Parts: sequence; structure tokens; C-alpha cells
Amino acid sequence: MSPPQATPSDSLLHRLTRGTRWAWRSPSHGDRLPPDLDAIVMQIQSDDRLHAKQGRSTCRVRFDAPSGPLTVYLKRHYQLPWPTRIAALMHPNGRHSPAGAEWRHLHRGRELGLLVPNPVAAGESIGPWGRVQSYLMVEELTGFLPLHEAIPVLKDRLDPSAFATWKRRLISGMAELTARLHQARTFHKDLYLCHYYVDIERSDSPLYLIDLHRLASHSLSSFWWRWKDLAQLLFSTFDVEGIDDRDRLRFWLRYRQRMNLRWPELDARVIQARADRYHAHNLKKVRGG
Repeated sequence: MSPPQATPSDSLLHRLTRGTRWAWRSPSHGDRLPPDLDAIVMQIQSDDRLHAKQGRSTCRVRFDAPSGPLTVYLKRHYQLPWPTRIAALMHPNGRHSPAGAEWRHLHRGRELGLLVPNPVAAGESIGPWGRVQSYLMVEELTGFLPLHEAIPVLKDRLDPSAFATWKRRLISGMAELTARLHQARTFHKDLYLCHYYVDIERSDSPLYLIDLHRLASHSLSSFWWRWKDLAQLLFSTFDVEGIDDRDRLRFWLRYRQRMNLRWPELDARVIQARADRYHAHNLKKVRGG
């Protein structure tokens, strides 16, 4: 995969006064997208799964083409903070926008052997006069649900023995996926249960990881970010129907074995303490304190 580049030979003055841009589309999806996508993408209207706030939006969009339909999630950023704008102006191929960064992180996830949503299209518009906008399209994981929804559904649908078998397989897959990420000293930084996706209609469903916009690698501080990821994940299992302490212990035993942790007892204490703090803070917000 060759990374797209901003318009070559643009001087800083040109970028400041006239602007530049880069755009990319997946070769395997290109014939199902409008030919003028990059020109119209920031104006596409959709109320399907629309979430919009603070200069950004996410929505679900379906394209119908002779070669077949394509359903995507479209993330757009209309207003970005000044440090990001200045960085993009100075280094236009640096992928400084959230969309540009996540596009890069999706490919990084694939390099690590993770299952992540297929990127469909991405682009940044940089300038003029400090303006930066960006977009990212990822293919919908049709039929998949986030785990905080999938687990309660299957608890009600399956008999206890089948549900326990399904959970054991799921937990093993989660531990393997998470350990693979952390062994590369790469961290999700938003590792909640809702970012693992599974197809509840398949007992052998693959496990996907989504929302990689904060993904980053750290060497010297890897232990800190590992604790943060795992504390977020532990916290997100609290109060989810169908998850119990046996499941949490099974994940931890598999994960620590895969990681060959040197001080697992210390890790466990720190992770539990951080998860409890997240939970207490969340309860305070819910109660309006």
C-alpha cells in the first residue's frame, strides 16, 4: 500500500494561501463509490446513525452502484484545534487529522494481524489560512454487534451450557487479540468492550477491533499504557449482563500467559484499582455529583 501524498511542490506559502489536499480510495471498493467522491464527501447528507458534535460527525451511508451496494460509516471533521492545523500546514503528509491518523492506524492494525474494519476512502484538505478538514470511510461490519450488546443478547438466546462455551471461545480470542496488540507495544487507548465486534449468528465468528483513532506505540512507557488499556476494558465489563468474575479471571489468566508478564500480581492490582476509579468517577457523573 502506497500512502497518498499531498500535492507535490507546494511551498509553505502556497499551502497557507491556496491550500493542498490528499485523497485515497480502496482499489477493491472504488467502483462502488461516486467518481467525484472527494469533491462531495463533506456535503453528503445522512441521518442514519448520525452523531454530530464539536465540529465532527459520524453517520452511516449506503452507495448503490451497478457492481453492488456498499454500506460505510463516514467520519468527518470540520473544525480542528490550532495545533493540528499548524502541524498539517507545516507537514502536510503527516496525517495530523483524526481521520488521517485513523486511516494510518487501520493499516497498522492489519500489519499486526488484527481484524479491523476495511478502510474504503480517506482524505484531508489542508488550508487555505489554517483550515483543515478530513474524512474517513470504513466498511460496515454487517451483522456484527459490539460485545456489550452481543453478550446480553446471547445470554438470553442460548442455553447456559452453550452460552458458557461461546464465552470461553470469545474470551480466548479477546485475550489473544489484546496480547498481540500489546506485544507490539502498541495501545488502543480507548479499549472498551464496545470496541470489540462479533457476529452473534456465527459460533465461529471472527473478532474485530474498531475505532483505532488513538492507536499509538510506546516503548519506555509501555507498562503505563498497558495498564490503562486493561483498566478501561475491565471497567467496561462492570454491570454487563452475562459477564461474571470467572470470565474476567479467565481473560486475565490467558492474557498474562500470552504476555509472559514478569509481575502479574502487581499488574492485576494496578489494573483493578484504576478500573475501580473509572467506575467511581462514572457513578459520580451519573448521579450528577
